[in-house]
Formats: sequence, structure tokens, C-alpha cells
Amino acid sequence: MKKILVIVVGLVILVSLNTQAQKGKEIILGVGGAFTTVWIINQSFYGEPEVDYAPKIGYAGSLNLGYNFTESISVITELQYSLQGQKYDGDQKIGGTEYKALRDIDLRYLNIPLFFKYAFGSGGTKFRFMAGPQVGILLGANQDYTRDGKKYSSDLAAFPSQLNLEGESFQPGASDITERYEKTDFSLVIDIGADVHLSDLLYISGGIRGHYGLMEINAVPYQIKNLDGEYTASKNLWGGIYVGINYKLDVQGYSQRSF
Repeated sequence: MKKILVIVVGLVILVSLNTQAQKGKEIILGVGGAFTTVWIINQSFYGEPEVDYAPKIGYAGSLNLGYNFTESISVITELQYSLQGQKYDGDQKIGGTEYKALRDIDLRYLNIPLFFKYAFGSGGTKFRFMAGPQVGILLGANQDYTRDGKKYSSDLAAFPSQLNLEGESFQPGASDITERYEKTDFSLVIDIGADVHLSDLLYISGGIRGHYGLMEINAVPYQIKNLDGEYTASKNLWGGIYVGINYKLDVQGYSQRSF
């Protein structure tokens, strides 16, 4: 993952330096945000009975940096704070007792995508397609785990503590669960939308964005088999609506162009 980060940063630096010799090319500076529906594919309940999936809403906010090679071809990267995770809501039977269980997992990532963008169209609106890899750095993970409306604790759970695969004791219902997840994630991201120009250099972008994780997100000690004696890798998935505002910085400093 460190090598990927070095490559991303290196590409951005090379693109920026290259602008000094590329007349008419533009650097893109911007901010953006997204409202998303987030999921974790394949549950991990550490050997306890699993609970039905429930919808969960996430969000993201980003600082954007890009470079237009031509009017149609660009490369764009982001520093993006993203709230991801999963919610579970349903019945759970433990030790002969049935509970109404609610488990809400928050995963906070610093995502760094590298988009290759193709835009087409005429006039003030151009349609766009963006796709590329993304590195995610885990900032933290928390959960809110209740049974019958009460926080998961020893008086409610038949087995309040368990052993992970390294023989260490842990509380399945603990609030801070950062150690249970891999520190980095790698994924593919696709964005389909349009850029609406307010002027020659200022434009609003909007689109539908989807993210699919390619890597196992559970740390090795917590890849615990389910009640059927099986284990399947868990992966991040989210999709939603992205909106941003961007400014094209004319690297040649054309004084004749108006804002």
C-alpha cells in the first residue's frame, strides 16, 4: 500500500511540474462531497449468530487536485474523508434466549483515488466518465451494539468475551474496534456524471459514484469462522451522489482570460 501511495503522489508531482512546459494546460483545484449508501459485503460476527442487514447512510468530503491534458482527457486525485461501515438489525438467539439486536459499525477512512477522466460534449455542459484505483487508510472504527435496547454487556451475552485467532481475549460488543480491521484498503471507483461550467474556469461537477473494495478488511486475528464453520472475506462497498465545485488554474497565467 505504501508503494501505491508513493506512485499516486509521484504522478501528481510530475503532472504539476509538467504544466510549466505545456501551454494551455490547466490545473484543477476543488472541493466536493457525497451522500452514500454503505455496506460491508459478508458479515463478521465472530462466531455469534448473524443479524439481518439494514440500510446505512454514509458521507464523504474531499479536496481535489487534477490536471487537464486536453479538453477531454484529465487525471484527478482527491484527499477524501469517508464514513463507511454497516448496520445490522434483527433477531439474534444466544444461549436459548432471543434478543432484538442492533449493531451499527462506523469505519472512517482517508481515501486517495486516482481518476482517469474522459469528458465529451459541447457548450457549457460536458458529460464525463471517471474510473481508477483508490487507496483507503483506516482512521478509526467504532460500533454501537445493543440487545433489546441495552448495550451489549456481560449481563446480556452468554459469552461476553471471546478469543481471537491469536488466542487474545476481546469483547465482541466493545465500542472501539479499530484493531479488528486492516489499516489499508484498495478498491476501484467509477464516477459517471457531468460538469456544468459557470465560466471559462469555474464549474460544478455532479455524478453517480460507486466504490467496490478488492481487499479483505478484517484483520487476520479476527477472521473468525461463523456458526457453520465457514469464513468469507468482508469487503467495503458504497455508492451515491457526488457534487463538487472546481476551479481551473491557467498555468500559463493568461491575463486575457476572464474569470
